[in-house]
Amino acid sequence: MRPVFLIAWREYKQYVLSRGFLIFLISFPLLIGIGGAAMTFIETSRPLRHFVVVDEAGGYADAIDREIAERHGAAVIAAWDAYISLAVDKTKISLEDLPAPFAPAAVTRARQEAFIAAGGVEAARAAVSLYLKSGTPAFVGPKRQFERLDLAGLVGDDASIEDAAETLRPYLLGEKNFPGSSSGLFAAVLIPKGYTGGDEGAEAQYWSNNLTDPALEIAVSRALSSTARRTMSQSFGLTPAQLDALADVDAPMEAYRPDKIEDGGALNAVDRLRSAFIPAAMTYMLLVVIFGVGNLLLTNTIEERSNKIVEILLSSVTANELMLGKLIGIAAVGLTMPTVFALGGLALALSGGGDETMRDLIGVLFNSWFLPIYLFYFLCAYAIFAMIFLAIGAVSNSLQDAQSYMGPVMLLVFAPLPLMVMVFQNPNGLVASILTWIPIYTPYAVMMRVAADPPIGEIIGATSLMLAFAIILARFMGRIFRAAILQSAPPKAKDLIKLARSGG
Repeated sequence: MRPVFLIAWREYKQYVLSRGFLIFLISFPLLIGIGGAAMTFIETSRPLRHFVVVDEAGGYADAIDREIAERHGAAVIAAWDAYISLAVDKTKISLEDLPAPFAPAAVTRARQEAFIAAGGVEAARAAVSLYLKSGTPAFVGPKRQFERLDLAGLVGDDASIEDAAETLRPYLLGEKNFPGSSSGLFAAVLIPKGYTGGDEGAEAQYWSNNLTDPALEIAVSRALSSTARRTMSQSFGLTPAQLDALADVDAPMEAYRPDKIEDGGALNAVDRLRSAFIPAAMTYMLLVVIFGVGNLLLTNTIEERSNKIVEILLSSVTANELMLGKLIGIAAVGLTMPTVFALGGLALALSGGGDETMRDLIGVLFNSWFLPIYLFYFLCAYAIFAMIFLAIGAVSNSLQDAQSYMGPVMLLVFAPLPLMVMVFQNPNGLVASILTWIPIYTPYAVMMRVAADPPIGEIIGATSLMLAFAIILARFMGRIFRAAILQSAPPKAKDLIKLARSGG
């Protein structure tokens, strides 16, 4: 076995100790942080959208202003809740002990009013200033997205909706600069006389040359609908305050699982991580890692074959030893990345760093069977696909030659991806069972189902079938590898079955 491990170490060292791999290993966490910072930058640098309202019906312009103000207020409170969940030192005070308007809770109209009455963002900062973690930056709320501008006499009082649209058209197209707006006119809302918000009567019009940002259109639609509901509520004898109270109703409900004993069966954040997020994330990681290392194996084999390096290697080791060494070495490469990230996360969690969600995630991973199951099915999936990639590399002199084989393989492999959503939503349904019994899909299907307590007999049977398939596939692909690796001219597709049967 010594030649096998020498080959494996050579393959492993070739990639893991390379500059590219080390740079990726270091830069990956940095890229995640940069991505989060970029999203924050995009959010804070979003331009202020200016719009105008032609309100012939009366009362709707003010309703739109209220809706936009309430949406902005809700965004500020939601951002505040996210901020204090991360910034407050839980050893000093629990979030529930903060003053009511400033503690995380549902973002209702009543809470918005209480938040403003208590002093708004400035008072919120002062209320938590003594409980923040060291070095935490001050809270900065989201900027306003929209601002309504005055028509400034551009549209006369006697102008029709059609005339108003024609007057505003060049401003919407950017052909003219709208007074008071340095960024141009984003949209115009035209509300004709007789508009009531009902099915009968005139329709309101939303004009904009930018249809990729529907936020203002949604806000306007909600404002018009809210005003129409207020008008209708008056016919039922309801006051606007009563309607607002109805809109703020948020019926509490807690989720339970019948198979959970502790906490009376009530689900918490850890349970949701265990049952939903982790299986999906690990299935995705399994897919990415398998095909990442599979491509390494493919390109490495093609390069050594085309450069005649394989002939030198085979003068010292057998084809079987070379093949097994490559499989072990590249598998170790594939396990290195998730191992480093998992150990880094564990060290961060044990040192008290990271947020509560991250510590819960690490706790679930290291106090469950997820990691052993992932390792087992990684090796199974790798054994299946690595042998396919290895055989393709052995019969190809270039990546161009390999593409003719990779196309059908990729089509076969990624065919069930649209069905994985159905497996996620119904892990013990018919589609999940069918995919579980197909050997090349068994690892991914089982990983998606592992937290849903699938029938143990089905999992054992499907896994046994997968292992038998992997052994048979390895036998046939190994024959192709041994027979084709030293051939100067790659065999044709029709000759592959003959090579697999003959054993080289």
